[in-house]
Amino acid sequence: MKTKFLLFILLITLEKTFGSCGSSSCPLYISNSLSKGYFSLGFSYEYIYQNQVYVGSNKSFVGAIPEHHDEVSTLNQVTALTLGYAVFDFLRFDFALPFIHREHSHIHNHHGEQLWEYWNYTGIGDAVIAGSFSFINGDDNSLNLNLNAGVKLPTGITDIKNNEGEEAEVTIQPGSGSTDLIVGAAFTNNLLSLPTMSGNKFSSLPLALIVNYKLNGKGTDDYKFGNEFQIHLSTAYRFVEKISLLLQVNARFQEHSDVGITGEPEENTGGKWIFISPGLKFYLSDNISLYGYFQLPVYQNVNGIQQTAPYNLRIGMNKEMNIL
Repeated sequence: MKTKFLLFILLITLEKTFGSCGSSSCPLYISNSLSKGYFSLGFSYEYIYQNQVYVGSNKSFVGAIPEHHDEVSTLNQVTALTLGYAVFDFLRFDFALPFIHREHSHIHNHHGEQLWEYWNYTGIGDAVIAGSFSFINGDDNSLNLNLNAGVKLPTGITDIKNNEGEEAEVTIQPGSGSTDLIVGAAFTNNLLSLPTMSGNKFSSLPLALIVNYKLNGKGTDDYKFGNEFQIHLSTAYRFVEKISLLLQVNARFQEHSDVGITGEPEENTGGKWIFISPGLKFYLSDNISLYGYFQLPVYQNVNGIQQTAPYNLRIGMNKEMNIL
């Protein structure tokens, strides 16, 4: 039976980089194929606790490079609702809306005094609308090529304050206030078939190569997050009927941000990251699945001084249904 590889770059389009506060979203490629007339409903949860300070490619400590305020830690928890619909076998549209819980602390240096400042809030983030077009749609053993395009809309909250009435920095608000464009391509092919633990059954071993570019616009206080290029290499092996092993290598490269009128240190934005991301996928039924990824940074080289996380976690579920 002919398999359709309709690939959509969901997590990539949801993420943004938070200046000196580091990256608060793990770059993962989430693939999901839908045939014409099928609708998908998904939920995901992401946990990232940025409690490591890096200077360049080395671990450091809070205040290693004195600034107006020294970042201490940021806890990011993102719950996202995703909807998808395949208009044709070769054309799909997706919508994603994140709900963000964030706890952030830093030390404010003011006239020789050190003041501890803290934010704890939950708010709606920026929504994403995207489309995926299958430009070359081969069978299981031939090349497939998808072209992807999307837009991130400024739907998120941008005026969060703490209990003292201090407004959070632009870089840690739920929304950026900007409209961003995303373009990319996904190449897929099945490398070979491997025997499963059932013995008399075989599982394909697909390989997906995804390249993606995010062009960010100006947002709150004219702050413009640096444009971002990402590369992903992904595969999966269904070793038993109900479980697949997942593996990804994810790389992201981000330019310096234009800090606008915020006064934030531009030199502490952007950098290079490479992750390895093993995971599992469980098939509860023909149209309901659960997945989880544990992501480890194997290379980090940030500009200036930034917060990073020792690991990232992401879990999710997806349900598909035919609505024709």
